[in-house]
Amino acid sequence: MKRLFWPRIKKTRTELDDRIFHLFESFLLIIIILFGIQAMIRLLEEYLGIYAEFTDDIFFLVYWITGVYISFRIISIVSNWYLSRVPLRDRETIDKRLIYSIRNILMFTVSFLAFLVLLDYFEITGAALTAMLAALGIGGIIVGLAAQNTLSNIITGIVLLIDRPFRIGDRIHIEKLDTWGDVIEIGWRSTRIMTMDNRLVAIPNSIIGTELVINYSTPEKMFRIETDIIVSYGPDIEYVRGLIVDALKSEKWVMQERPVQALLFEFTESGIKFRVRCWIEDYVETRVSEDRLNTAVYKALIDKKIAMPSSYLVFYFANPEDNRMVYTKE
Repeated sequence: MKRLFWPRIKKTRTELDDRIFHLFESFLLIIIILFGIQAMIRLLEEYLGIYAEFTDDIFFLVYWITGVYISFRIISIVSNWYLSRVPLRDRETIDKRLIYSIRNILMFTVSFLAFLVLLDYFEITGAALTAMLAALGIGGIIVGLAAQNTLSNIITGIVLLIDRPFRIGDRIHIEKLDTWGDVIEIGWRSTRIMTMDNRLVAIPNSIIGTELVINYSTPEKMFRIETDIIVSYGPDIEYVRGLIVDALKSEKWVMQERPVQALLFEFTESGIKFRVRCWIEDYVETRVSEDRLNTAVYKALIDKKIAMPSSYLVFYFANPEDNRMVYTKE
């Protein structure tokens, strides 16, 4: 067998087939030894008497344990091989718990099938098996009702690991909770986020699975910021637009290769509303960049005497001789 398969396996670039081949080689050696011992014992059946059937059961258990062990080893070898193929620069961004979860599910499936084979060999069927399955079913219902929220969080956590809408280190925003920050851990029950004010927030996975989540880190770190500004009626629109765009293009923190826009957005009662947009290199600087954006636009308009109206209400008393009261609305 080694002369037939080993030269071909050795030519492959991966070590996966090498390790599986050596595993099967050891497995076949163990099986051959066990068959030999079992054959020797069968020759002595007439001397063993009632113990002969007992030895067959022992050998079945040995074969059963060996088969389960080999299955577990193959699953572990494949999962470890997959992780080893990931480049070192990307290994930290790949959640190993996803691979380990799949590995554990496969091992549980193998264990369940092996358990059924064991029950069938010892003829544990009929009423005993039915009673055992009924007890397990009732116990499962009780546990499911008692831990409904926990199970929902765990299932959603597994879905998040498979679907991967975000990864550890990504900056996300959960709109309904008005919570945003950097993901530091994706657990079975909850996802932990470090907010901008250095607070750790643990959000149940079931909530994340049903709410809108915005990922600012994908596909790139660059981010567009915007602000709205109202200019009084009168000045030329193109002049105001060019004034705002030129002011932002002179700022070093603005990405010059991306468009800078001052869009006429709406006509309001007090003036013309412009929506000003520009791009920054890193979403981490969003709040600071919004402050810089507002400051740059404000200075540009004030320097050119462009009025930005403020709303106010004037109240007159019934007696014309009384003073006038002015109320300014922010």
